[in-house]
Amino acid sequence: MAVCLFAGAVSHLGLAEPIPETTVDGARWRIESATKFPKRAVVASGRKEEILLWERGDAADVASTVQLRVDAPFEQVQPAVQQALKRLGGFKFEAKPSGSLENVHYWRKEIWWVDYEAAVWDKVLLSHRPDLRDELANPSLPRLQQAVEQGAILPAEMEHLFALERANVNTGSNSHIQFKSFDNRYNQLFATRKKSYGLTGSRASEIVIWLIDATAMFGQPTTIIVMKGADSYPNPEYSNWREFKKFIFGEWCFFPGCGPLPYSRDYIVPASVFIALRDALAGLPGKVEIADFPLAWVQPVEPPKVAPELMLTAPDADAPLIAGQGFSLDALVIDPRATYRYPNIYPGRLLVLPDGDLVFSVEVWDGSKQPCGVWRFHEAAGIWQAEAIWRGGDVRSSFLSADGHTVWFAGGTLEREVNELTSYDVKTRKITRRTVMWPEVGKNPLAGKSWILAGDQLPAILDFYVLRPTTSPTAENEPWVFKPVFASARSSIMGVYKLALWRDAKAFWVEDSYGVAELDAESGRVIRAWVTPRPNGGSMWHVAAPIGSPEANWIATGFIYNDGDIPPALRPIPGDRNDDPFVGMHVINLKDGHVLSALLGRSNTLRAAARSANGRFLALGSSGQGSGASTQVVLWDIKQKRTPVRLDTSQFKGELSGLAFSWNGAELWAMSSGKLFRWRLPESLRDAAAHGSFPEQSGY
Repeated sequence: MAVCLFAGAVSHLGLAEPIPETTVDGARWRIESATKFPKRAVVASGRKEEILLWERGDAADVASTVQLRVDAPFEQVQPAVQQALKRLGGFKFEAKPSGSLENVHYWRKEIWWVDYEAAVWDKVLLSHRPDLRDELANPSLPRLQQAVEQGAILPAEMEHLFALERANVNTGSNSHIQFKSFDNRYNQLFATRKKSYGLTGSRASEIVIWLIDATAMFGQPTTIIVMKGADSYPNPEYSNWREFKKFIFGEWCFFPGCGPLPYSRDYIVPASVFIALRDALAGLPGKVEIADFPLAWVQPVEPPKVAPELMLTAPDADAPLIAGQGFSLDALVIDPRATYRYPNIYPGRLLVLPDGDLVFSVEVWDGSKQPCGVWRFHEAAGIWQAEAIWRGGDVRSSFLSADGHTVWFAGGTLEREVNELTSYDVKTRKITRRTVMWPEVGKNPLAGKSWILAGDQLPAILDFYVLRPTTSPTAENEPWVFKPVFASARSSIMGVYKLALWRDAKAFWVEDSYGVAELDAESGRVIRAWVTPRPNGGSMWHVAAPIGSPEANWIATGFIYNDGDIPPALRPIPGDRNDDPFVGMHVINLKDGHVLSALLGRSNTLRAAARSANGRFLALGSSGQGSGASTQVVLWDIKQKRTPVRLDTSQFKGELSGLAFSWNGAELWAMSSGKLFRWRLPESLRDAAAHGSFPEQSGY
């Protein structure tokens, strides 16, 4: 009603309607009594004042700030606003003519309690000034050119990266950058009013209105008006007596902000002041826009489009269903003399040996002093038997050599973190431990490092460098020295990456923030690179490591997309409240660059991936989130770009941790906490190892 009455008054006075009924981002504003929000506007509610609200759909929220953009010169806006505020009384004015905008963050020092908005105003400025974006981007060009000369990036990638920087409206770490081409002078005005209420003055209100000449920002005569109000009052949760008792009993909080403050503060916009501003602007020429946050005035800057179009392919819901078979691991792995009342196991990597035996790492919580280990499982006449290969304090990734003769894994003791690479001879069952070391590292060189078996079937470790052994594997308990073969210069340009599972003695494949790249194994120079469809940068740390097939000439890298990224045809039916992201892998054909974006389903992670021996099939798997969420495993035929069968996981229990194809291609294995699961594949879907090919598996 207040809005209608005010609109009628304006019409009666013959004034224009300069402030739209909705904000730039579509919210409606209205004026309402603060008594309807007694907890959100304590002081204003007690005084029965009217305040400004933002209304979005059926929800209304108290406005803590209001921002106005007036397409009129500061010299016209300032006297009109100042005169209107004088009529309200109590305002103090401070004019600051000829302020400097040489430093884009200068505004941060000028606005009261709006430090968090400074970076947003930077975006507004840069989005309207391409010349300033160029000035920020130009210093990076020599660095990118040097990266091309070093072989860290390709010339086409340099052009792409430089174009991205020219389109960037974020100042990032350049919080104090100064622009040579932006030395404009500007005028500004501060208006403040403070009031105290009650005999003790314990309740107070403060209003700050800031006007600034933003012509240099928007490239046309523009004035920005920011209005903020705050009511403070005694905090009912605080008293000197309570704080004294906490101090006496040792409960006193010594850190700022970790205990109740003496005063509480509500941020509001008083309707009376807002209406006065509206009246003042009604008689001025030029368009007026209203917003609750300056982000509304960030002008879209389209970045260059280099990535291929995202075309997600979903599994075939009508494909034939293959049932699986489950086996319990608990009785085989957990010590029957366990001291824990409720023992449990947490599996790691799953490997399938050429003879059909299984090898996997697992963490066992049963009271053992060596909670982690590596086991070998053998099936005879339908009965499984377990053999402990190794026990220790921690175990990380494990890999099987291309000939299937040697299992490699990283392990450590309870006293020391992972610092050993251990090999297990599949035929003789011999274990050989080797302490890893290389120059200028700490006591635990493998802690937190990722590693793989390279094309020569020896480990490659990723730090800032790619490290390789200086000798053939050493004897038991002897140090094994590694050295950098090349610095990962690409990492500093393209972002942190993972080593892909690609056994090639001449090259490494890596995953970065844009896609995948092939690096020369000796020099580290980039050979070729592919950009993947990865809106919002993806989330590579929650997906399985990239995996490829030299035989089939493809490489796959994982993705996570939010619901808004999914095409409407792939979205769930209306009423589905599951809002988990979608996960899958981009499979890149290295002959022509075609990308198959193969979906798995809804999950926050892509736990595991595996390929068949000759790269015909790619299996993806993960567990859904929350209680009762189901595990999903999907089998993709890469050449046909479809899922020929569905794999039944209705009986799968626990969280999936690993997938692996058998060497004869007849079986796909999965592992979870306490369970093994097996699907027997039809004869037509078997991709058996031959002529040096072998299956590969990935996790994260």
